[in-house]
Amino acid sequence: MKGFSEKIYLSLKMPTEEAPVSDQKRILLALEALGYEHVTMPLSVLRMLYPMCREADFDITVTLVNREMDWVVVGVEPGDQRKNHYGLAVDYGSTTIIMQLIDMNSGTVIDQVKAVNGQTAYGSDILSRITYALEDASHMDALQRATVKTFEALLAELTENTGIAAAKSPIMIVSGNTTMIHFLLKLNAWTVFASPYAPVSSDPGFLWGGELGMDFDGLIYMIPSASNYIGGDIVSGLLKLDMHKNGETSLFFDIGTNGELVIGNKDWIMAGAGAAGPALEGYISRFGMRAADGAIDSVKIEGKDLSFTTIGNRKPVGICGSGIIDLLAQMRLNGWINIAGELDPDASNRILYLEEEQQYAAVYALPDESASGAPLYFSQTDIRQYLDTKAAAYTMVECLMETAGVTTDDLAHLYLSGAFTAHSDLEAAITIGIFPDLPRENYCVLSNTSLDGARILLLDRSRLQEVRELSENIYCVQFASIPDFLVRMQAAKFIPHTDMRRYPSIQARLHFLP
Repeated sequence: MKGFSEKIYLSLKMPTEEAPVSDQKRILLALEALGYEHVTMPLSVLRMLYPMCREADFDITVTLVNREMDWVVVGVEPGDQRKNHYGLAVDYGSTTIIMQLIDMNSGTVIDQVKAVNGQTAYGSDILSRITYALEDASHMDALQRATVKTFEALLAELTENTGIAAAKSPIMIVSGNTTMIHFLLKLNAWTVFASPYAPVSSDPGFLWGGELGMDFDGLIYMIPSASNYIGGDIVSGLLKLDMHKNGETSLFFDIGTNGELVIGNKDWIMAGAGAAGPALEGYISRFGMRAADGAIDSVKIEGKDLSFTTIGNRKPVGICGSGIIDLLAQMRLNGWINIAGELDPDASNRILYLEEEQQYAAVYALPDESASGAPLYFSQTDIRQYLDTKAAAYTMVECLMETAGVTTDDLAHLYLSGAFTAHSDLEAAITIGIFPDLPRENYCVLSNTSLDGARILLLDRSRLQEVRELSENIYCVQFASIPDFLVRMQAAKFIPHTDMRRYPSIQARLHFLP
């Protein structure tokens, strides 16, 4: 296994009048003798050579990065520095950016940090940011700079945590969706969303950190996308799952701010995407929030009584995606809502009529329970909006499977990834009909396949060929072109579905309820 970067220790002869070979050529000839062909040395590295190489008696370590067709020298250091060899893997999400510092010798993750993407200041969702960028040319600069600042803050945090100069790493692998890559490169992301849906770039390849205005000395590789909506983060996830090497058919569902699905095996791969994620992550409701301290993350109802837990064990300030799923599942199982999601005021004294809003709401935190001293609630409108979103998620799975000619009986595995699935209760999600009623052992919940795939590629450059093949050979389905997609969605706007035969395990638990 060979990573994208290598550190080569060289002990060379000093130049003499009899052999006045340049410092650059002296190093390149030594590398060629070791089998490194097509090596280039940029000006920034040339400027490092004198007097450092002479002062070190040409006892030096050369850092190389493989760019498929050549090697590029990204650094030269005095002495044997092979043990100090690190790389970076990044999950570049629209809401959160996660960065890992990795020991390239052992493959060990030294540290992991995350931060809210600075782009969120210009819009919580991707389309809002695209619209913002279209308003004025300077707005593209603002989005790009906000992204770069987030990357730089993470590099600084890694350095502070570990004492290792993260920004001096020779290579960074970035996994992100097509739009996010456009924002980072300051390309017009409207091309991703507008017909004919042809991005400016789906495979930008290797770029220097300095080209992006980033305080990073090394090369950055962007994992290529398969289409406008199936980005490098999904291609990266497939590298982790190895679906394309397996004879069994599996389905991969990554839910973040958007929802992307892939189905297939070693013979074929098909994918589709849609806006299923924001509400599922908690970004609906007056008190909906991301998973942070003070967010209700689990709910339990017994008859008329409700209890909850919060992140950080603090008084609640709102409710995140996992809490909403639990709340809906528990309300359905205890008869607080019916199959259509309608609240029953006789089921609990926590179901109140809001005069100002002219609708019922379930109060999940009473005034004396909440941090603000005001009640926190989930209204009838919130329920309807959530059911719209969960119906879209279910219908995407249903339509992709039908297009592929696959039934639930054919699925060996259903892989779930993303912050939403990593922190949500699977049983609750199936209870309200987000996912199909498969045997639970067929499910595999993973926290972050995008980040895992970036790390795998960082440590094993031979897998770049798989990345290329995946990005070029995934057949992408446009859900908007399916004639009865909206009709199917209507049937899925119930808990768990209008056709209860699809959910036998849930029907058995709900047999006593209307």
